[in-house]
Amino acid sequence: MKTENLITVTDFCLYHNVEYTFIDHLQEAGLIEVTIINQTTCIPVHEIRKAERLARLHTQLDINEPGILVIDSLLDKVENMQQELAVLRSRLRLYEG
Repeated sequence: MKTENLITVTDFCLYHNVEYTFIDHLQEAGLIEVTIINQTTCIPVHEIRKAERLARLHTQLDINEPGILVIDSLLDKVENMQQELAVLRSRLRLYEG
């Protein structure tokens, strides 16, 4: 994996004002994936959006890690339902027209 597609956990934590252990908890819970390159823990760019969302829940709303697990699961379900609804609406348009 190229290093330009990674952000170090240290940089992420400094920018978002979260503890390094917060990222460890997210990774252990399976919410985000991390990569270790040259003994440096990094977050792939495609995981940054989700990591930022979870960090905001933690810092701005003061939600603990178990609460973040529940909220993330619910947000995933809502996103899946929205995608399914979009598919069903497009199918319905075929029969309405």
